[in-house]
Amino acid sequence: MLEKLFSLGYSRTFAERYYQLWGERALTIAKAMEKPLPRCFRANTLRIEVSKLTKLLNKKGFQFKRVPWAREGFCLTREPFSITSTPEYLSGLLYIQEASSMYPPVILEPKPGETVADMAAAPGGKTSYLAQLMENGGIIYAFDVGEERLKETRLNLSRLGVTNTVLIHDSSLHIDELGVEFDGILLDAPCTGSGTIHKNPERKTSRTMDDVKFCQGLQIKLIEKGLSVLKKGGILVYSTCSLEPEENEFVVQWVIDNFEVELLPLRYGEPALIKPFGIELSEEVGNARRFYPDRHGTSGFFVAKIRKT
Repeated sequence: MLEKLFSLGYSRTFAERYYQLWGERALTIAKAMEKPLPRCFRANTLRIEVSKLTKLLNKKGFQFKRVPWAREGFCLTREPFSITSTPEYLSGLLYIQEASSMYPPVILEPKPGETVADMAAAPGGKTSYLAQLMENGGIIYAFDVGEERLKETRLNLSRLGVTNTVLIHDSSLHIDELGVEFDGILLDAPCTGSGTIHKNPERKTSRTMDDVKFCQGLQIKLIEKGLSVLKKGGILVYSTCSLEPEENEFVVQWVIDNFEVELLPLRYGEPALIKPFGIELSEEVGNARRFYPDRHGTSGFFVAKIRKT
């Protein structure tokens, strides 16, 4: 079993870890990660109704199926030519977005008129979805440290007609300096990206446990800072595209242990691990969700919905 994971290019450290976590299924997950994901998109209701967009695309020969957790989301089953060359894409009627990435904005449930933060915004996929769900009302403070990535974010938001967002070229570790209390916060945290092997195969060997520990430390700092500016009763959605429990379940357990919070149940995905590597975590951690390429046709993804009590 481990030899088969080695043959797919995984380092011994991570092959052994994944076997510990999932047993024989680790190979199924790894093999599914070798395949490209279906191309998915989101109808941009700031510019067009969902039904009108789907009719326009159907006439051009595109076929697609709905993303179960996103009313505006679809995955292509037939793409006669690149959807990114269509007038619909170029004029901002749709946005290309991986299916699992649509889930965090949906479960944050931002409302028009609210004050929301996106703590790691580039290239703007989740930010623009938040704006869409807020009907361009209220205000979004969107942070990112990458100057080039923020330029891309600005272009995306402009194309999509987003007008309620302030882009901030800074780490969201400084979010408290705004002096703002937030109704909702989205933290799609910087991570090792081990759930994105399908597009980053080098991560099979380039990552080390030091990388995992570094990311975990940053994730904890970011989530602590986010909770400090969240209103009582407000929601913080935490997500990563990592497979590692240290960046997912262990971070959520730390939050439960250190803050007055409630981890809310979610409908889609598999329950989070509550005994990774034999370490017993709170049953409540199981309310968080994991998405896997073998069962959900997505990248490896983790998401938790945290309410400040």
